[in-house]
Amino acid sequence: MDNLIGSLESSLSVSAEPCSTAIAHPRFSQFKSKTWKINQEERRRKTLENQKQNRYDYYNHCRRLAESDFSVDEECLSETQEEMEWLPPKTKTPRAYRDQIMLSEWLDEVPADFETSWLAMPCPVGKRCLVVASRGWTRVYSKSGYLITEFQSFLPGGFRQSSDSTILDCLWNELKQCYFVLDVLSWSRVPLLGCEAEFRFYWLHGKFSEQPEFGVKSDKNRYPFIPLPTKSCTKGNIEDLLMMEKQIWSPLDGLLFYHKLGYYTPGVSPLVGWLKPFMVSEILKANVPEFYMQKKPLSYVNIQQHLKRKNVKEKHDGNSVEMLAKE
Repeated sequence: MDNLIGSLESSLSVSAEPCSTAIAHPRFSQFKSKTWKINQEERRRKTLENQKQNRYDYYNHCRRLAESDFSVDEECLSETQEEMEWLPPKTKTPRAYRDQIMLSEWLDEVPADFETSWLAMPCPVGKRCLVVASRGWTRVYSKSGYLITEFQSFLPGGFRQSSDSTILDCLWNELKQCYFVLDVLSWSRVPLLGCEAEFRFYWLHGKFSEQPEFGVKSDKNRYPFIPLPTKSCTKGNIEDLLMMEKQIWSPLDGLLFYHKLGYYTPGVSPLVGWLKPFMVSEILKANVPEFYMQKKPLSYVNIQQHLKRKNVKEKHDGNSVEMLAKE
């Protein structure tokens, strides 16, 4: 029963978060006030301020994930709880890897500093997962914390017994049999959770440039790992990302938008935005290739109606999961 519920959770992604991409787009509101916009901007500002004061020990958090050491110092957590915006999810084996991935919000309104302070990333179709390379093995966990598979790779800690460890936020693409790397939590035992997004991406691409074998399938590297590019959020760059049909990460499921100063925080973050390709023209006023526009659902009329129907379906499915759990 637990396995069935867990699999439903991972596929439905039902969330109670007010801005989660699993619920209705905020434009569905019947009230035309600017309250939502103000709240979203205010939450972004507070998140940026609070992360500067965060004294959480990122090194030990990454070490626990890498070494499967989930003993939490309750006294330490109680001392910092009042000072922190984000607390590490409570961990219990065997699902201690649950809710460790940073999730996005709908990009409902374009931030004033969108072109200068945000980065756009193409997001291919795939299954979101946490990749943990440690003790000579590379293990892959679902968003709900279940172990999906394990193998050996060239990632630090992922091949042969060593003291290294690496944790990546990835997308598994079944068709192309590869892992697309979205973000990095730690690399070779260096914690990057408390680093700004712009630096994390710079670090990640630098490491992959130094060792191209990470992206090549071999006897010692069962699946390729391919880091996704980022570009500043100008209209031209966003249009370029959508038009690159011959790239390995094409076709896209959507676009992710990261605030350059945002830390990696598990759970829904206001500093990460998300749009489907067919939503880009309305929200960002950018040209979208006909290839993506043709993929709109047949019942699609506009963004409000499309997402409203999706929200109704997810609420119904969420109630079904809840009834199943009660049984």
